[in-house]
Amino acid sequence: HQLLYAVGIGCEDLRYVYEYDSDFAAFPTYPVLFGFKGTDQDVISFPSPAMQEGPSNPPLEGIKAGLDGERYIEMIKPLPADGAELTLKTRLIGVHKRGSGASVEMEQLVSGADGTLYYRLVSGAFLVGAKNFTDSGETNSKKIDPPNRAPDTVVEMPIPSNQTHVYRLSGDYNPLHIDPNMAQMMGFKEPILHGLCSLGFSTRAVLQAYGENDPSKFKSVRVRFASPVLPGNTLQVEMWKEGSIIIFQTKVKETGKVAINNACLELNAGAKM
Repeated sequence: HQLLYAVGIGCEDLRYVYEYDSDFAAFPTYPVLFGFKGTDQDVISFPSPAMQEGPSNPPLEGIKAGLDGERYIEMIKPLPADGAELTLKTRLIGVHKRGSGASVEMEQLVSGADGTLYYRLVSGAFLVGAKNFTDSGETNSKKIDPPNRAPDTVVEMPIPSNQTHVYRLSGDYNPLHIDPNMAQMMGFKEPILHGLCSLGFSTRAVLQAYGENDPSKFKSVRVRFASPVLPGNTLQVEMWKEGSIIIFQTKVKETGKVAINNACLELNAGAKM
């Protein structure tokens, strides 16, 4: 799983793609997959059995579509390099009005059999058209604006034209990302890149620029998906260093459109800067 995921987000560093490397480790955002594939090694349906077992979105009126809105990934402790039995617990934490719909936030906790907490993940799904509901619960969402200055670092990352074909093998088999007919039915001219794939590429750029590509220097990452990326596009990741927090946004170079905003990566306090 973790090798496929690493290749799916474009990793080239041997520590992420070669199981016998002396520093072998999972890329820090790898646990975003756990809610898709569970323990299954095969090609699976979408939504997957693991997704269907978790809590479902509340039954709101008027929903026209569901989009991946925001993600937060916090590493509390690195996953054991030699593997471990892990448990994923998911709970609904809040429903909030957002523009023309609702943001539904789910929290996932990744723990070991002995109770060790490894990761906390929060996803915010945007339900277009949802209406007639009241805000409830808590929110993990925060507003993050880039400083009013030129970026400290800009990294360009070309996305191979077959990247969705590779990334989907990690467990996100949504046909939107490979089937042209399905993409058109959902309002896109062609299949789009998985949002979580662009999250992986962007996180890689920031960790490489400010954390020596060392997974132990990763503390958390937060992103909001602003617009789609197409396979073959070039991502332009703009970064601003604010102490141990790197604020970033990701643009599509060819169009100038922002694909990821409201984003930051926090480094471990002990990381060399």
